[in-house]
Parts: sequence; C-alpha cells; structure tokens
Amino acid sequence: MTKWMGRVSVTIVLAVLLGVARIDATQIVTGSTGPGADYAFAVPDSWNGQLVVYGHGIVDPSAPVALPTAQDGFQALRDALLARGFAVAYSSYSENGYALKDAAQRLHQLSGLFTARFGQPSRTYLVAHSLGATAVQILAEKFPQQYDGALAMCGLLGGGVPEVQYLGHVRVLFDAYFPGVLPGDLLDVPNATFRQGDPLFMAVLGALQQGFATPGTPTLAFASAARLPFTSPTELILGALNAIGFNIRFTNDLLQRAHGHSFFDNLDTVYPPAVDGVVDRFVATPDALNYLQHYYTPTGSLSFPMLTLHTTRDPVVPVFHQALYGSIAPAEWLVQRSVNAFGHCNFNQQEMLTAFDDLVRWVNEGVRPAGGDATIR
Repeated sequence: MTKWMGRVSVTIVLAVLLGVARIDATQIVTGSTGPGADYAFAVPDSWNGQLVVYGHGIVDPSAPVALPTAQDGFQALRDALLARGFAVAYSSYSENGYALKDAAQRLHQLSGLFTARFGQPSRTYLVAHSLGATAVQILAEKFPQQYDGALAMCGLLGGGVPEVQYLGHVRVLFDAYFPGVLPGDLLDVPNATFRQGDPLFMAVLGALQQGFATPGTPTLAFASAARLPFTSPTELILGALNAIGFNIRFTNDLLQRAHGHSFFDNLDTVYPPAVDGVVDRFVATPDALNYLQHYYTPTGSLSFPMLTLHTTRDPVVPVFHQALYGSIAPAEWLVQRSVNAFGHCNFNQQEMLTAFDDLVRWVNEGVRPAGGDATIR
C-alpha cells in the first residue's frame, strides 16, 4: 500500500494533459498519470459527496489505449450515477490486454487524485466490469480501509488460473473435434483478426454450423466437453465464437506476460473417449502459473460489502466464478446475484443500477440486500 500511495502523490505533481470541461451540469476533469494512462473525473454540480471508482473490462491489445466509452454500457451507467449525485472516476489503464496488475494500480490511484482536487469523499465505491471487476476485487481484499463497498460485475472472481484453464479447454477441444480449421494451436496463434466476416471467424462459424449435420454431431459433443453454457444452437455457436475469439485475440499478449511460457495445463485431463487420444497436451511452467496466481488468486478477505453480478450463460467468464468466490469469501460481506441471460456482461442498465442502489443502501443503512435471481427484463 505504501508503494502505491507514494506513487499517487508523485502523479498528482507530475500529471499532464490536465483539462476541465463541462457537460450539462457536470464538471469533467481529465489528466494523465503517465504515458497512455489517462483518467477522468466527472462531478455533478449537485454532488452528494460520494465517489464511484469505475474499472473497465479487457480491451483488445491491438486497440488504442483510451478512456472507456460505450463498452459494457459505461457512458450510460456513468450518466445515471451522475444524475443520482455521485461523482465518477475512471481510467484508461496504461495498457490493454490482460493488464490486471496495471488496472488495479491505476484504479487505486484515482481516489487519491480525486481527493487532491475535490476533497475527501464521504464514501468511495468500487464498480467494474470483467477484468476491471477483478482489479476491484484486488483492491477490496488488499485495501479495505480505503473503500466502502464494491459492485463486481461479470468478473473472473474465481481467479486467473480457472479462467485460463476454461478458455484453454475450449480451444484444444475445438481443435480435436474440428482439426485443421484454425492454424497453429493453443499457444501458437498467428497474428490475425477475429471479427465477423474475417476468414478465421467464418471458418470457425462454418465448422460449427456444419457440425450440427455431421454424423456424431461434433458441435454438440464439443460444446458439452468444453462446458459451454447455452440453451439454443444460436447461443452455442455465439458462445464458441466468443471463447475461441479470446484465444486468438489475447493469447500472444498473455504469453508475453508469462515470459513466453505455457500458462495452460491439461497433461492429466481426461476428455471424452472420442477425442482423448488426439487432444493437444500442454504442461504449465511454474513461472507462468505463478504469474496467473499472482494476478490473481482471490483470498476471500472481505471486510466491507461486496455485491457480485453475473449472467447465467456467460461463455467467456462463466458463472462458476461466482461459486468459486462464494466458497472462500465471508457470507457477512458478500451477496451474489445472477441475471438469467446469455452473453458476457449482458446486463441492462436497470439491473446494474438496482444492484448499485442496493449496495449503497447496504453500506449506508446496513440493509443487506437479497442475493439470487436479479433479472429485470
């Protein structure tokens, strides 16, 4: 904590690109804590004295580093929070990809920078999606004296290792059921884009569609073995495309962070008999595993309210993360909710705002909210 907080005081002095603007009844202050690490503070004229620190989800490594806008409905959520009287602080982080270490550091700086300009908030809440939700989890567990409540949405709250294992199984099983469709393998991913219309995307889509009509129905067998969540053929295909897309888009980034070594281990995994003998096998190296365990293995050390929100059929960060975190975090401080929907971070604004309002009431009035189904459709 000392190291990070010391860095805050330095960045207050050295911040560049500081600017002030107004949007309606809101003051927008922007600045930078270093190369590429932009931040913004949005403060309504009717500020209620409370601050929301927001963390955005993972961004493709090939995309420009930028402040969050529409991803996961952020701008609409920000504006709704401003209308409620909350100030909102948010950051670009200084890099994209699996930038969990940097995300936690940059988010932790925001409250100090905000206080230096606007004064100490009466309450500070952590709110985030996806990768940002795990950064928020880190801050909640490590710096409980500096925050009052957390809303973690669609995060890999069970840890980096189970998340990478899940996505790795999806890729090696796809290669086993549909050999030759994708170039390379799990850890040998040629640089390529994976968007609708791109050759790789269309190749995977075509294989999955054809697999419904092929003897043995390999598409269904693959989805079952990979434990993809779905309730229809469309959800199966979209879920597979999303999960495989993550392998193609983010593997090289994660390999760089793991010193080029294997972060996936399936040497002793038993797959369905039809493919067990042909699935590519990998062994994780200690240094790569250490990286994933460090960023991040949750401790469950909560001492203030946290509310988590997850869709029931998230094909990228599956809902099993809720159960993993629920098994180690104290029930006194953790409430978990699910939205009956398909997709990663597929919440509507009312579902997110209801969760936030309930968190605020829990923090300020001690009214513990109910967990369970939070679908508002």
